[in-house]
Amino acid sequence: MMYEGFLFVIHLFLHTYCQLQVAAQFFLNLMRWWRVSKWNADILLSQTKSLGRMPGHVSLLFLEEDVPVQDIVKPIVWCICLGVTTISLYDYYGRLRSKKIEIDNELREYYSDFTKDCKSSPKQQITPKIQFVSVENGRTDLVYAARDIAQDLINGVVKEISKENYQNYHKVFRNDNPDLMLKFGCYTTLAGYPPWPVHLTEIISLPTCHMMSPNNFLDSLNRYFKIEKRVGK
Repeated sequence: MMYEGFLFVIHLFLHTYCQLQVAAQFFLNLMRWWRVSKWNADILLSQTKSLGRMPGHVSLLFLEEDVPVQDIVKPIVWCICLGVTTISLYDYYGRLRSKKIEIDNELREYYSDFTKDCKSSPKQQITPKIQFVSVENGRTDLVYAARDIAQDLINGVVKEISKENYQNYHKVFRNDNPDLMLKFGCYTTLAGYPPWPVHLTEIISLPTCHMMSPNNFLDSLNRYFKIEKRVGK
């Protein structure tokens, strides 16, 4: 009984600490928005000009529930303006996938507003690939891939399995693994995110995505470029 009480106290303490982190980050984000009169693509491009080559694939992992669509599309638009070609949106239950139409509409509206009257054009010249990922793309996707591989081997469609054709059996992450992951939420977990695409991914955690400002995004990019990328060595 004493042991269970001790665990309850620890859980309560960690939960309270987590909520305080989220609240502090929310008010910090709010203050940053007030300090900046008007962010646009010109300012973002000028602030990132000296950083280096941007990651080609950015994954946004949302651990928070009931995230406003407006807060989801902001980092997507910033990534698009910087030339990111693939953006993955992950939540455990796949609720973001059910909001795809709403996200697309809000994305077009915010992109138009963020790039309006800008002198320098965003780096993105092609339509970016935006994919929705949930826990079913983890173990479930691996099971389906193994089933399809076995069937193709039996039917003679393929003679052997190589790293190259193995990737073709996955529904997502076909030779375009994330370079950078922004994880929103104070819990230390990837919440069932497919493990094989992120073995070389740089993961940066943020307490919340609510009222996220371009300053928060730039801070994350600065942290990303300061990390020594040893490619698993």
